Amino acid sequence: MTHKGSFKLQSSSHRQDNYLSRRIVSTVLGVTLLLTAGQVYRAVISFEQQQLIPRASEIFASSKYQPIQPGDSFQLAQEDFTRIDSQARHLNYSGSSVTELAAILAQNASSDSEKARIIYAWITHHVIYDVAAFNEAISHNKYPEVTPTKVLRDRRTICSGYSNLYQALAEAMGLDAAIIIGYARGATPPDDLRFQDINHAWNSINIDGSWYLLDATFGAGSIQAGKFVANYNPHYFATPPQQFFNLHYPQDSGWQLLTTEQTRAEFDLQPKITAGFHNLGFKTVSHQQSPITTSDRLKIELEVPENIIAIADLQQNGEEIAGNRVLINRQGTKVAIDVAPPGSGTYELTIYARNKDDSPSNQYDEVIQYRVEATHATAELPKIYGHFYEHQASLIEPLAGDLLPNWSTYFNLLVPDATDVLVINTNTQESTALNGYGSYFTGNVEIEAGTTAIAAKFPGSENYWQLVEYQTDNSQL
Repeated sequence: MTHKGSFKLQSSSHRQDNYLSRRIVSTVLGVTLLLTAGQVYRAVISFEQQQLIPRASEIFASSKYQPIQPGDSFQLAQEDFTRIDSQARHLNYSGSSVTELAAILAQNASSDSEKARIIYAWITHHVIYDVAAFNEAISHNKYPEVTPTKVLRDRRTICSGYSNLYQALAEAMGLDAAIIIGYARGATPPDDLRFQDINHAWNSINIDGSWYLLDATFGAGSIQAGKFVANYNPHYFATPPQQFFNLHYPQDSGWQLLTTEQTRAEFDLQPKITAGFHNLGFKTVSHQQSPITTSDRLKIELEVPENIIAIADLQQNGEEIAGNRVLINRQGTKVAIDVAPPGSGTYELTIYARNKDDSPSNQYDEVIQYRVEATHATAELPKIYGHFYEHQASLIEPLAGDLLPNWSTYFNLLVPDATDVLVINTNTQESTALNGYGSYFTGNVEIEAGTTAIAAKFPGSENYWQLVEYQTDNSQL
């Protein structure tokens, strides 16, 4: 039987931390981490508007290298490149000669794989993306010089400069390398017709007779708030072809390096999947294609390791959607994402994640984005607070954001590790304890006018941490 009592809300020490663009408010409910869509979107690392169509440069046709033997990227990933990466990071070459730099790099690498890796690591650590040049190209069709010598002199460039320098250094070190041009998802504004077919350049490298794909631009970092932020990412070196294909469509289909060549239409039907999706161990379960058309509330299922925290937001044309439109429930490795579009139209659903063991100040990485095409409006979901996701809870019912007043409502949720769960009317400060059955908490509660919150207590703390919030549908009064 549920137990009703008085729950007095009191303010205690109040502080704000700006990590992850989250607002943290201390009350007797504990720290309530409300992650709004706009806050999450502005905080995560995004590849939007980072890459650009290359200027005219040599195109390396796949037919020149036939037969092309794709390499085993998973086997190559077992090689320990820690020493190579460290040496590349600390090698501060100040000249602008490709042959001179190649000779220096070659002193630290002996095998083909070490040579290919040290070039990738050196470029991504020492050359930054030229945001100003990108903006000039987008706005005024004015492109920078992207020769290897110019890139070495300036230590900044756009995508074609990265690929040109990689190819030149590889050739100088005795390796076969190709420059590949094509379309990269999210590289340029999607409505800009100039970049519908070609907007990016990357490379393929021959290691011991087999070919591997790499993208030094993606590996160097990303743009945040209009500024380049260096962030070395080894995922884009010798990436497995199917994973590389998530974001890259080469103009020359021979450079897909896939067992079966895919069409541009098949590429466009994929959701946008980033390196974080693969690095954090995500798998799609229910939806492998995008866009997703729905006439009602949508549910997307993913498989996610238990040590990974996932959150999500819904936007339209890059703008935050008002209200509570996304809810992530999880049980073990199964994650279900409920999406409630506010009306007909096209939306972007983005899922972000981080390792649970990371510091709370660590950013959530974007892992996958779906386009959602809704034909009808749906009712709002409950408001979800950060501790719901931090403790990997699952709300079974009620899933409506508005509750009926003067009505007995059945609550059912899973909150791992919680010792007590309360349903609280924040106006009257009355609380009702739910019955606990292991990690499940259930019970009927009489709903009164005002805001209704679900809060949980965990071992080691006397505070209750707010998880979920509902509003009363006053039209039913």
